[in-house]
Amino acid sequence: MQKSHQTYVNRLKELLAEDLPGINSHMKMVPSIRQREIEKQKWNMNAKKAAVLICLYPGENGSICFPLIRRNEYDGVHSGQISLPGGKFEEHDENLIQTATREAEEETNIRASQLEILGTITPVYIPPSNFIVQPVIAWASEKPEFIPEQSEVAEIITVSLTDLTSENARQLKNIPHREYSAIDVPCFYIHRNIIWGATAMILSEVVEILGSLTQLRSHE
Repeated sequence: MQKSHQTYVNRLKELLAEDLPGINSHMKMVPSIRQREIEKQKWNMNAKKAAVLICLYPGENGSICFPLIRRNEYDGVHSGQISLPGGKFEEHDENLIQTATREAEEETNIRASQLEILGTITPVYIPPSNFIVQPVIAWASEKPEFIPEQSEVAEIITVSLTDLTSENARQLKNIPHREYSAIDVPCFYIHRNIIWGATAMILSEVVEILGSLTQLRSHE
């Protein structure tokens, strides 16, 4: 690992052990039709557990990247959406970190043995599917050999942290919606991809944490 990457990863790991931005950062990316529900944190006591993986790895020219996936079209609430690799907690999983790494390996071929777990961030509740999702952040010292799981993943999309934190990354887009003809959604618009919903909420918290990291580095 480059020394600069090692320093960055070490600082990020420290930040993840401190107080997190939490729901305040999530709310910046919540469509207006969901805001009241999310603000009140009306989690169903029987909500299903899931986890997703933010797998950071060194990209070109000193960048740090992570993969997103575009899900296949299917008859479900998240059909065709862009998300982080991950899925439902299974009884044989030791914990939600294992859920995240197991699902990421199944969907994208990211090997758990490649990963250093840096920490977790604030869980997100998804009302339409009644899931509470735990995001897990990990570091791979080399770019994984991505292989999409064809039955679930239509495409693997590479995003850099610079893409995520750029000035024009956050936008408002009007999109088709299964409950309405169309809705305006706050989103990350990266490489012509609209990233919205729970994934955008998770990434919004990541952006705020990275902002704190940048401030720390500027005072070195």
